[in-house]
Amino acid sequence: MTVRIATVLSARAWEPGLVAYARESATARVVLRAYQPWEIEERSDQIDVVVVGAEVAWVTPAQLAAWRRAGLGIVGVYAAGDRPAARMFADAGVEETLPDDAPVTAIVAAARFVAPDGPTTDRPAVGKTMAVVGGRGAPGCTEVALAIAWVAAGTQRTLLVDLDLDAPALAIRLGVAPRPDLTDAADEVRASGRIDGVELRRVGKLDVLVGSHRPSSPELRPSSIDDVLDAATERYERVVIDRGLPPPDDPIIKRADDAVLVADASAVGIVRAAAIAAAWSGPPPSLVVNRVPRRGVPDAVAASRRWLGLDPAVLIPERPQVRAAALSATPPDRRLRRLLAPLVAP
Repeated sequence: MTVRIATVLSARAWEPGLVAYARESATARVVLRAYQPWEIEERSDQIDVVVVGAEVAWVTPAQLAAWRRAGLGIVGVYAAGDRPAARMFADAGVEETLPDDAPVTAIVAAARFVAPDGPTTDRPAVGKTMAVVGGRGAPGCTEVALAIAWVAAGTQRTLLVDLDLDAPALAIRLGVAPRPDLTDAADEVRASGRIDGVELRRVGKLDVLVGSHRPSSPELRPSSIDDVLDAATERYERVVIDRGLPPPDDPIIKRADDAVLVADASAVGIVRAAAIAAAWSGPPPSLVVNRVPRRGVPDAVAASRRWLGLDPAVLIPERPQVRAAALSATPPDRRLRRLLAPLVAP
């Protein structure tokens, strides 16, 4: 078998040496010399093994874990004597590591050893993500996301993540401490490629990752958020994301398997939701209309169809019990959970 190799471009001698060897050998073929990680991810179906040097700045445990989730074998190459680099590869679960003064034939042998036996389409199962979004004015995204996650946790390993970067509210809603938070989880994933239990809170059967609100700190980079979600879907069958008001062309919505758009039943609430629907880019959303007046169901349905072009999947009536639960750090109201349960299909 000829193993298909992607290398990450390096000034060290091993990388051009491996490329030159592959040109003359029938046992290995270099199909890509990558400069950025997305180049490998875009062509992962054409690659068996990634050979990468520890000197590349963006090669972190989180990135290595993403390649492993994509079904790729990894060979790590580190500067001879650089023990921290060798340890980084080992902690990330890389099966084969070699010093950069190893002969090229040893690198090829290691690549053949870690190459998948079957096609790279046989990849580890990952959990499904659901993004819950809404317009300005607190239409109820956090309560809806919490109720959906609570229902899902009854049958699946479920994580609820607060990714409302402007107004994270999950810690306050559940009455838990604001730290550790999303930023701490991002640091952990960058260091180890995994989410461990330190950053997570157990609430009933549900695991929760609260949002980050640090006015003096820079906002998390999109790549860090992607790493957290990748690690979460490796561990959980269902990941529910409280996204709040999404930015235009939101990458979180684009990567989600399912989406829920929450609209307040008022005229202003419907118009604000319509602005999001008009610029939608992602899986078709299920519309949840919240706080529907007792006699306002026909009007809510008609307005949703006219202004959003969507039929409501769930109509949540205005109920004091739902509001009371949301203000008392208790589980979401059971009536609300029952209404939203159809959105949690396997």
